[in-house]
Amino acid sequence: MAGAAASYKRILQLLEKWPIEEGKVGRDLGEFLRTKITKAYKENKFEANQKYWDSQYISLQRLVNNDYSNKYPRILTSSATGLTAEQCQIALSNEFLKELQEEDQPFYKKIFSLKSKDK
Repeated sequence: MAGAAASYKRILQLLEKWPIEEGKVGRDLGEFLRTKITKAYKENKFEANQKYWDSQYISLQRLVNNDYSNKYPRILTSSATGLTAEQCQIALSNEFLKELQEEDQPFYKKIFSLKSKDK
């Protein structure tokens, strides 16, 4: 059990470097990963497959450290929708999604109206 506990602790320490996005409470990837990993530890899944969790740690480390973002920097500042990263972050926030539901407006219309406001 000591090896499992050490692996679990090591993964959680790594995930502490990945901040939870306040605008995505309940839908945040970091929050989801913490929950899944804690559940797996409580179900003793760490003990059964140590190699799997070691590889998961390495993969998470790449994500947390933005390895691929640094290795392959983006040339353009917009996405396929034409929105910038900041605009995409706003469009994916819980607050924005709630506003969309309240207005009963199609998602794509709201995104493109947001884009035109920033010009």
